[in-house]
Amino acid sequence: MYLYIEIIDVVANAFIELLKKEEKRYVLFSELDSYGAKVVEYLNEKEGIHAIYVVSQEDQHDLCVDYSGFFKEYKSENGERGIELKEGISQMDIWEQFCAALSFKVIMAFKKVSVVE
Repeated sequence: MYLYIEIIDVVANAFIELLKKEEKRYVLFSELDSYGAKVVEYLNEKEGIHAIYVVSQEDQHDLCVDYSGFFKEYKSENGERGIELKEGISQMDIWEQFCAALSFKVIMAFKKVSVVE
């Protein structure tokens, strides 16, 4: 069985974690890449699922366009690109829109690893 982890899955679960910890309302694409890789590694090693996470700069840009009601582009002080959660969007909004349809194993994989070190 092959499972493709999409960028929106990684972004949504990253924001759920960040909002729960009340840390910040943005995440860098480099952090998302690391988070996605850790989830894939967990699924491959612990669940025996052949997970794949492939993302491009085009995917990153399309995310902000396709889900402009939720996210906007973010640029850090040192020029790193990322994505920011728009004001008024809650953890529950993200869960209902993006996570409710994920399988239990995928949800647990996102919960077992952290977007923040």
